[in-house]
Amino acid sequence: MKFTSRYQVKERDNLDQFVEFLKLPQENFDTCDPIKWWAGRESLFPDLFRLARDIFTIPGSAVAVERIFSGGRDTISIRRASLKPDTIRTLMIVKQRLKLAREAVKELLGNA
Repeated sequence: MKFTSRYQVKERDNLDQFVEFLKLPQENFDTCDPIKWWAGRESLFPDLFRLARDIFTIPGSAVAVERIFSGGRDTISIRRASLKPDTIRTLMIVKQRLKLAREAVKELLGNA
């Protein structure tokens, strides 16, 4: 009988996904939209997709990062002081994604 922990299996799955990802042909950097590319391959690379999604939500400047984390005090109030770190992280990511989505919709609609 073979005993393996679920973590070893998950680790192997992650490595297999990464190896398969490296086998793919490179896309043209100038014409490829990385967000659409990852969205189209979420089912092939679910763990890498989640990693890419988290990386894409990182703002490109320090000013934006400071603004996001200064919003942490709104998320972590006295009533919410017992939230787990993962929950706080998720709330902050969701808040930022909603803001970005709202801005994208405004841009598509021409700031109507």
